[in-house]
Amino acid sequence: MSKIEVRHIILFAVAFILQFTVIRFIEILHWRPDLILIVLVSFSLRKGPNWGMTAGFISGLLQDLISAQILGLTALAKTMAGFIAGILSGKLAVRTEYFLVLLISGFFHDLIYFFFYTIGEDFSLRSLIIFYTIPNLLYTVIIGGVLYYFFETILAES
Repeated sequence: MSKIEVRHIILFAVAFILQFTVIRFIEILHWRPDLILIVLVSFSLRKGPNWGMTAGFISGLLQDLISAQILGLTALAKTMAGFIAGILSGKLAVRTEYFLVLLISGFFHDLIYFFFYTIGEDFSLRSLIIFYTIPNLLYTVIIGGVLYYFFETILAES
């Protein structure tokens, strides 16, 4: 196992702990940054779509098992996000790659998650995107940008 994989495993573990303990204290109107998604995008950019899907499925399934949500919903959303992030790896400008990939894969992650989570409720797709997906995504991208700035040197392969 390479150093980069060990570093990401540690980051995934820290993200899980923080996601289920600290993040609820910085929640704004039911919008929470997704630390696990932030680490997943970073990992998928470095390892590609197959590793991204695998890490997304495992982290999503663990998140589903820990929380009292629909089993498999977060696994599906994180699998798709990991795949999209891995596919986009190396296809965007280096300086903006992380932020754009986090924005794109996070949009699909939140759209999939909130779409299935609100099935049976009286929501239009437009309301779903405006009131759930975009605010949650922007919160995640802002926190992800700050964390990326501080941790990029740690994650860089040596």
